[in-house]
Amino acid sequence: MLSKATILALCAAASVKEVAAGPFHRHIHPKREIVWAETDTVVVTDYVTMTVTAGEEGPTAEAVPTSSSAEVEAASEPTTSLASPTTLPTTSPAAAVPTSAPTTIVTVVKSSSSSAVETPTTSSVAVASPVVHDTPTTTAQASVAAVASTTSSAAAAESSVTTSSTSSSSTGKRGAAYNDASLVSTVLGLGGKLSWAYNWTPDPNGLKDSVMYYPMLWSTGSDHSTGWDTKAEAAIARGSTAFLSFNEPDISSQANMSPADAAAGHKQYFAKYAGKVKISSPAISSSESSGQGIDWLNQFFTACNGECQVDFCAAHWYGPGGTDGATLFLNHITKVHEACENKNVWVTEFAAQSGDVNTFMKTVVDKLESDDYSFVEKYSYFWLSEGSLMNSTSTLSDFGEIFAGTA
Repeated sequence: MLSKATILALCAAASVKEVAAGPFHRHIHPKREIVWAETDTVVVTDYVTMTVTAGEEGPTAEAVPTSSSAEVEAASEPTTSLASPTTLPTTSPAAAVPTSAPTTIVTVVKSSSSSAVETPTTSSVAVASPVVHDTPTTTAQASVAAVASTTSSAAAAESSVTTSSTSSSSTGKRGAAYNDASLVSTVLGLGGKLSWAYNWTPDPNGLKDSVMYYPMLWSTGSDHSTGWDTKAEAAIARGSTAFLSFNEPDISSQANMSPADAAAGHKQYFAKYAGKVKISSPAISSSESSGQGIDWLNQFFTACNGECQVDFCAAHWYGPGGTDGATLFLNHITKVHEACENKNVWVTEFAAQSGDVNTFMKTVVDKLESDDYSFVEKYSYFWLSEGSLMNSTSTLSDFGEIFAGTA
């Protein structure tokens, strides 16, 4: 069993407004449990005596097809909870520390299992501890007509039961960015509204099959892309309906890719899955510096020249708390939506790094769950771990309760 370690490192921020949130390579591919509803067809036959006069024909009725029983597949929609990160193999090379030190930083650490873990480091500033009745009758033509009325219970079930869709949009918005899958189970056990999860990798790493898992290809580097197709197909087989592209390629301490390289890699690794799952754009930071954030995303689309499969855009945000921070966050996400040709947005990382985190969280959650922000399809706070959304392995923090919906 791997020891639990907290990775503390400083990442360079492109600007005062951006803290590079380095992703941890933690993947959990949740499998959806399918519940099969058995239905029975009950046939009730009523016999009616008809009087036939000599020389006259008996009553005739048109035969109506008898409905057969049908199986209704109800896909159970799991609820997701977040797992706390920081469980790392012992053989982890030291992470490179950038020159500038923002308030909260995340570092990518490559472990012996080729998975990276993103762990925030806090400074003296308070950080967001970072789913007819059909009764046809069949009448036989004879002197005595037998009228059989059949009720299809399958049809009744189909009209009265709403089956769960397997599309990613059928799940709730709130998800878990995790390293420790057990924490996801814990939060779900507390009644949390989390319905999906991801861990910066293509592997669910212990996440329960009942939780929707979205795999990520962190970068095109061999330590990340090796075996990607095998893992991607496995993810689809277990119920994944969306894939996440590269993690913060606009930040040097993260995937660190030029728009041109990212476009080429995106076509190479994701094009074959178009139509099978929804595919995200690379996840951009919230930096407003030239060549980063939304500017990088625009350059990526230009480099793609219409050949990259992008069904929605993934974005990150780090900044101050309180109502002012919430406003900055919501404005940024709106700009990402516009830059993404008005496609939906998944906010796969965000955190308030200072100020009133509770007020920030309450404001943001209320807005993201409203019709005004219907274009935000999914969002996950950074992250499900002790010191952030959780106070301990069994309890949520105050803002964690607001995010999880248990407050």
